[in-house]
Amino acid sequence: MCPESRSGVVKGSAQPSAYQFFKSTFDMMTTLPPLSSISINADIRELAESIENCNNGLLLLTDLPSAPFEPILNLIQHANWVKERLNQAYPKNLVYKDSYASGNGGPNVDRKRVLDLGPERMVQITKSEPDLVEQALVLQRPLEYFQSIQSLIGTKVLPALAKAIGSEELLEDVAYNYRMVDYYPSEKEDEMVAPRCGEHRDFGYLTIVQATHPGLQVFWNEEWHDLPPIAQGTALLLFGWCTQIRSNGRIPAALHRVDRHYDANTSRISAILFCAPKQEGTLLEPVLREEGESLKYIRGIKVGQLRGSMARKWRSREGTLSKEDAILEEEEILATNRKTQDDVVDYFVKVAN
Repeated sequence: MCPESRSGVVKGSAQPSAYQFFKSTFDMMTTLPPLSSISINADIRELAESIENCNNGLLLLTDLPSAPFEPILNLIQHANWVKERLNQAYPKNLVYKDSYASGNGGPNVDRKRVLDLGPERMVQITKSEPDLVEQALVLQRPLEYFQSIQSLIGTKVLPALAKAIGSEELLEDVAYNYRMVDYYPSEKEDEMVAPRCGEHRDFGYLTIVQATHPGLQVFWNEEWHDLPPIAQGTALLLFGWCTQIRSNGRIPAALHRVDRHYDANTSRISAILFCAPKQEGTLLEPVLREEGESLKYIRGIKVGQLRGSMARKWRSREGTLSKEDAILEEEEILATNRKTQDDVVDYFVKVAN
């Protein structure tokens, strides 16, 4: 366990100015879980130590570029011609979607507008629409932001995570996804039934989140905690299932959600970078670091053995399941009662007690 002050900040690696802003705006709310804050400018050894000492799957990462929320808002809410051309250029998995408003997946899917891009998607989109980025000025700043964040994560945070886990193999297979989200306001009282983002743990290695408003909650110590707004240039760093499995549980995946009740009449804009293994054949081998450490997850599990079943869980929550996958998901739940991503891990990977 890492040493903590009364405020919950981890001593040593904490950046008081960032955390004081973070906490002072929300002292009236639920007690925050212990949070460590570290600068992206720290060396890899210091970053690795902060990751190793993270016992709730969450860090504050400071001194990052600030997300361009106004261009993201304009892109999602107003630039219809850009969204249409993006979807036409990448029809396999639509770049822009609003499943709740479209009635896909039922009344309990996440209430949000989503625009998903990434390096590989942009290669394919550019082949089909070579002039789109040049013509769509509203797209340029968000892409520049995500590319700069990706570079920092790839050169600093991922090497630190590999060091904290104890396996450089992690760096050999990495993919990124850029997600822009508008958790739009409720217009009717009955829309309060739909979550803005249902509870889940992310699949991959890590997630970087900057947002305009609070509303994100994390589950820690058997209760939900509200996370208040953070300073510009500071992001939430959450770890996912791939990190929890590779670290043999030492670095937990953060269970989180976006509260549907908090400030429900205001748009909440998020800029999110996901980092996960790319290849289906990549092994998720747990690494033992201490003498006598017991194995919590079985060896030999590959990314592809988990991703398919897990993806159906998050696509069901987001209302993006294909008809074929919806049938598979219904059959799996009826046959196995595996309803969540946690259930999938327990079934495929977790060592029986």
